[in-house]
Amino acid sequence: MNHKEIVTNWREFKIPGSFSRYHDIALETDFIITISGPRRAGKTFICFQMIEELMKKGISRENILYINFEDNKLIGADSNDLDKLLEAYKEFYTLNKHQHIYLFLDEIQTVKNWDAWARKIHDMDKNIKLILTGSSSKLLSKEISTALRGRVLNREIFPLSFKEIVSWKGLDYDLKTLSHSDNRIEIKKLFNDFINDGGYPAVTYQKMNREEILQSYYGSMIFKDIVERYKIEDIKKIRMLANLLLESTSRDISYNKLANRLKSIGMNMSKNTIIEYISYFEDAYVFFQNIKYEYSQGKQLGSIKKVYFIDNGMLNTVSFKFSKDSGRLLENLVFLELRRRNKKIFYNRDSYECDFIIQEKDRIIQAVQVAESLSSENEKREVGGVLEAMNKFKLKEGLIITLDEERAIEIEDKKISVIPAWKWLLGENDQ
Repeated sequence: MNHKEIVTNWREFKIPGSFSRYHDIALETDFIITISGPRRAGKTFICFQMIEELMKKGISRENILYINFEDNKLIGADSNDLDKLLEAYKEFYTLNKHQHIYLFLDEIQTVKNWDAWARKIHDMDKNIKLILTGSSSKLLSKEISTALRGRVLNREIFPLSFKEIVSWKGLDYDLKTLSHSDNRIEIKKLFNDFINDGGYPAVTYQKMNREEILQSYYGSMIFKDIVERYKIEDIKKIRMLANLLLESTSRDISYNKLANRLKSIGMNMSKNTIIEYISYFEDAYVFFQNIKYEYSQGKQLGSIKKVYFIDNGMLNTVSFKFSKDSGRLLENLVFLELRRRNKKIFYNRDSYECDFIIQEKDRIIQAVQVAESLSSENEKREVGGVLEAMNKFKLKEGLIITLDEERAIEIEDKKISVIPAWKWLLGENDQ
């Protein structure tokens, strides 16, 4: 590995232009910044955006180094290579001693013993600001290794939000008047694309080769982020389990039922192995589990889970079963937005079901139901689900998100707001 060549290449690298993305990452902090999220969701471009922002503030480019550890030249890198790269950087760059050094290390999870190295640098050189990205939820501060506990601030980056896509298209709106504005039709058209095509930046940039791109991303997630990372030998089993989870998106899953389904097609996989493999999917931001809210944590862990998938466009591409199932696509989309908004999410199920309840600190603050539409056939069930959760958790207001309905339901001295998904997605985080 030619460490000098790698660091000098950055000097000649032209930062590609791109649409800006929303982020709340403050680099002037005493913590290591980690940015986690699924492969190809835009972590690298967030780094480039932050680098541009630093230079606009007067930070010398010489004081900024970006390295992507998925570069073929860096395959097999370990903490010793990190030391040598930093040494070469300090040797070949003319550093402004009155400014911090900003190290952007992309896909850091591929480097052996990266966490111990990061702790060493963070503790020994306060002039160096570390910004680390990775397609692994183990970069989350709550799950990170003991070596970095208490030293990390994490931000998750997901594929584009609907609000970002509307901004990229240059459409202005006022939420108070949006339902009657001239841009409403155009925004609804964008939403119709969004619910089916998802928010991966490359797909949003251009519509050509959409399925090919998303198939490629999905394959990389399965093979690079799961099979290679965890050294899984039976690839057929992991792919078949993924297929069963795809079929179950927005629905309950049972580990025992999954084991029985696999056994019925000649694949023996224990319940414990299924649980382990699903944790790998979650770590790689492929699937997410949502659990039933219980007052007892033990009951929560033993409850039936619901499963969601990282992106509707990819879901439509790799499963071929969801393009006309607007209700399940809508529920998956709402889950992803709640996760993007950093909400702590559960579901409630008693006599009825409420799709999402939101916990803040030690109490439930919101009940959210998702329904494609409200009709005489389903209104009792959908309203009953959110109302039951409101009564249980002593909430005065509830929310039902639909494809295109907007009204208020007054019942039992409580208010349930029915709002179109496209409008809710453009709202503030506390909605």
